[in-house]
Amino acid sequence: MAKTTFIPVALLTLLHSAAAHYYFPHLIVNGTITPEFKYVRDVRPHEGDYSDPDGYNGKEYPVYGEFEDTYMTDVRCGRDAFAYGAAKTDTATIVAGSAVGFHIKVRFHLLHSRTPFRIYTPCGTFANTSGTQEFVDPQYNNGIFHPGPAQVYMSASADPAKDDGSGDWFKIYYLGPSSNTTWATDRATQINFTIPLATPPGPYLLRLELPFPIKDWPGHSQWYVNCAHVNIVGDGTGTPGPTIRIPDDYTSYDEGIGLTTPGVDFDTGLDWYVPPGPALWTGEEGSEKRAVEEGWRREV
Repeated sequence: MAKTTFIPVALLTLLHSAAAHYYFPHLIVNGTITPEFKYVRDVRPHEGDYSDPDGYNGKEYPVYGEFEDTYMTDVRCGRDAFAYGAAKTDTATIVAGSAVGFHIKVRFHLLHSRTPFRIYTPCGTFANTSGTQEFVDPQYNNGIFHPGPAQVYMSASADPAKDDGSGDWFKIYYLGPSSNTTWATDRATQINFTIPLATPPGPYLLRLELPFPIKDWPGHSQWYVNCAHVNIVGDGTGTPGPTIRIPDDYTSYDEGIGLTTPGVDFDTGLDWYVPPGPALWTGEEGSEKRAVEEGWRREV
């Protein structure tokens, strides 16, 4: 008879830390969660140790690496998203000034188990066989478990389906820590924001990045990134900026990526965290200057 391992619920936190990954395949438009990868670029599965039972085979696996490596172009829109998903992605029409968002899909894996096991949780008992398996209890598998700062960028595009993301990006949203020890994204299922009213009409790439920063270990921060194709309509005449190139203007040793500020780590000193990238563009006159002058630190 096969040996069974019993895992108490107290160990779930450790397990989540090791193997809870996610992605954002759903664009939220007009309050509606749109179908998976309809308006968001599909990403290539990770060639790793495990696969999902519904065939996604690791699309939730984050992008890793040092920004000095050429393959870090994956941090633009996700793993091989341009070649794998751009041509088959529809474009969503969005009115400037309206609220939009990205909705999560989570994969929680129990890696490298060599024996069958059972997990006891407040929701009941869950049994798995040996090997790498997926844990599907909705209470523990319904949000971000590797949290970090969420940032949203836009890049004007002649044709999103033919755009590799190498152009100029401006930042329209930042969601940082909610306390000195906690990220506001922790356990979140959606990242919601507003397209600035002054955004000029036309097609864009709309990019969400959510890094799980790791201190003193360059190249090991986890990057959860997805891009949507959108067409902005309205009368906006703003001049978005400042802009950056991705990944060109990020480095593994940036304050917000390598956590180089003394006393700042992924779960401590977050009042002093400064995100990577340019100042925020809200479409309001002088918003970039105010962002630089006031800084990014959380108000306490």
